[in-house]
Amino acid sequence: MSNNEIDVVDIYDYLAKHDVEEPVTILKDGQPHAVVIPYELYATLQKSNRQALHISELSDADMNAILNSEIAEECKAFDSEMEKK
Repeated sequence: MSNNEIDVVDIYDYLAKHDVEEPVTILKDGQPHAVVIPYELYATLQKSNRQALHISELSDADMNAILNSEIAEECKAFDSEMEKK
């Protein structure tokens, strides 16, 4: 186990003794089960919470914007993540 992984039975002890400054993976039976994150990060994620919409909820302007959009050059570095494994 690395410094940012703890077993599920040690959660209470860990949180009582440590400040959570980065994500901590909770292991159950040796496998990742959940993640504890700093509250500030959680609050930031909640503020930027995105919601899924059905395509029928998009306006014609939204659809045109999507269809005519171009991928930013800096985003092309992530193309490999779309490859089948």
